[in-house]
Amino acid sequence: MALIKSQHQWLEWLDKNANYVRVLSFDFSKAFDSVPHDLLFEKVKKLPINPYVVNWLISFLENRIQRVMVDGMVTEYLYINRGVPQGTVLGPVLFSIMVDDIKTADPSNALVKFADDLTFGVPGNESGDTSRSEAACLQDWAEENRMPLNLEKTYEMVVRRHTSVVLPELIPSIKRKTWLKLLGVTLQDNPCNWDLHFEEMLKKASGRMYIMRVCKYYGLSIKQLDLLFDSLIMSIFTFAIELWGCAYDGKYLNQIDKFIKRAHKNGYISKRTHIKEIRDKRDKKLWNKITSTEDNALLELLPEKRSRLLRPRGHEYELPLVRTERFKRSFINRCLYNFV
Repeated sequence: MALIKSQHQWLEWLDKNANYVRVLSFDFSKAFDSVPHDLLFEKVKKLPINPYVVNWLISFLENRIQRVMVDGMVTEYLYINRGVPQGTVLGPVLFSIMVDDIKTADPSNALVKFADDLTFGVPGNESGDTSRSEAACLQDWAEENRMPLNLEKTYEMVVRRHTSVVLPELIPSIKRKTWLKLLGVTLQDNPCNWDLHFEEMLKKASGRMYIMRVCKYYGLSIKQLDLLFDSLIMSIFTFAIELWGCAYDGKYLNQIDKFIKRAHKNGYISKRTHIKEIRDKRDKKLWNKITSTEDNALLELLPEKRSRLLRPRGHEYELPLVRTERFKRSFINRCLYNFV
């Protein structure tokens, strides 16, 4: 959902009056290990929750000690005053509490936080943008909260309305790339270009076909092969399909259909399913989830509801006016127009 929201905002800005969108991806240096307990405890105490829960959260981190053993030699115990334990249920929760007060310097910009991933979206035009102030504010926060940024892994990508738009000046200490990998999806500076992501998906899926070939050779039934194919390969193609499902059929989606056709021809699956059908089913499932709850994070992206319905329709929302096909193909607009 975080990426769907980000993509929608970027394309909406480009569809209106922005010439470009600067996407800033920040990385903390050893994020989970850098959280200072004293500052985290202060933030936990400010939460509007039961004091007993507050004490329980604090006691989870207090008085932790550790030592190192190498070749039978053991160090003295040291008290740990930084970091939240990874691999625990509370680890991501405590980290989220720590970074909860990170906000955008300009309310018209967008910020998406997912665990230790921070991504800012900043629209710009001929008069410039506010990306420098966003970077400066985050760096100030990092210093005040004793959580240093890893500038070696901090990047920006400029998504332009069209290639003739002049790129803005670089932000000091932040490297520019033509692509970013966010939450497992490779996004490129041309929002219609999915070459890298599809190349990665197909390469990974092709590597796993060897397992299918071996399992068929050793006599697995077609039912077992179907299950294995869904687990090993279709899971690659369905991951974040609601996001990259906006890719054009002829250039991109057909590549996956050809891959599935080849798997069916080789006897690894019992039937073929077009990726567009799978995408539409996944779209419908997520759409129903969004519209059936009142606290879904994507609800704010939906347009106003119709004041009156002249005939029965699939949903009660106004159809937005969009200028570009790329914005119309994004998840929210795709659902609004397909499920009308």
